[in-house]
Amino acid sequence: MNMKGNVLLFIVAVAMVPLTGFAGGHAGDRDEGPSVREDIDFVLHLMARGDLDEGLFVLEGMHPADAHWSDSLSYLTGWILYRQQRLEASARHLLQVNRDSPLFQKSHFFAAYNLAHSGNQSAARSVLNGIGPEGGSMPAALQQLQLGGLALLERDFDSYQRKAVVYSGQYHVMAREEQMMAAHYDRLRGRPDRHPWAGGVLSAVVPGLGKVYAGKTAEGIAGFLYVASMGLTSYDFYRSGGSGSVLFIVSASITGIFYAGNILGSISAVRRSNNEFNHEMDQRILFDMHIPLRNAFN
Repeated sequence: MNMKGNVLLFIVAVAMVPLTGFAGGHAGDRDEGPSVREDIDFVLHLMARGDLDEGLFVLEGMHPADAHWSDSLSYLTGWILYRQQRLEASARHLLQVNRDSPLFQKSHFFAAYNLAHSGNQSAARSVLNGIGPEGGSMPAALQQLQLGGLALLERDFDSYQRKAVVYSGQYHVMAREEQMMAAHYDRLRGRPDRHPWAGGVLSAVVPGLGKVYAGKTAEGIAGFLYVASMGLTSYDFYRSGGSGSVLFIVSASITGIFYAGNILGSISAVRRSNNEFNHEMDQRILFDMHIPLRNAFN
């Protein structure tokens, strides 16, 4: 979020802080409001300069007596941690923002995203379900998009379909991402399952074929040529010296080692291909969960 958006949010948030606590009571209470506001302005200034560690240092030293400041401080701390990519710590602070705060929805939506990005989808789902926006509103549509993204991260396709039926394209802040989620769903469902053991069996039949099966065509061709050339060399030694030839025994042993290594390499290649595909898809899904949040709360 840009600093203009941050300042506007804090103008609203600070304006809603009750000032009755500063109108009477102890003298320290009367003086606290302007002091806290100045500290918050200073933190926002540090954030605009990119001095995030210094901003956290200032926030850690702020202990206002009036609890009404806690939402703003929790939000600011969580937002700085978010910008530092310390996502789990950010989520803990953002979740401390109370429901009656104007910062509540943004804080909890981003906390859920941070948890999802950290791999804790169940906690993210719990946070999203707890936001409880009204049906038919933009936040409600955003909630369903985020829940749909979580379902895809967990490869729970039935759950995703239940969320996707409410995608409407009505809200420009997420219309494109609704379409992208549908594309991610199609790509995940359309990719055939690739089993590591199948790659090993294929390479046992034809060296390198398992790597082609894994989508590593160049590696598969190179593996085939290497094992085939070793095998032909061993055959030449066999023809010239027979099965008792030292050269044949050594060459055949090395060929066997490379043949077995090609089988194990094919098993590994399938696993690697699956991991790379899943990682790529997870990053795309998380990206398309993130963009609507930035659009909605910018």
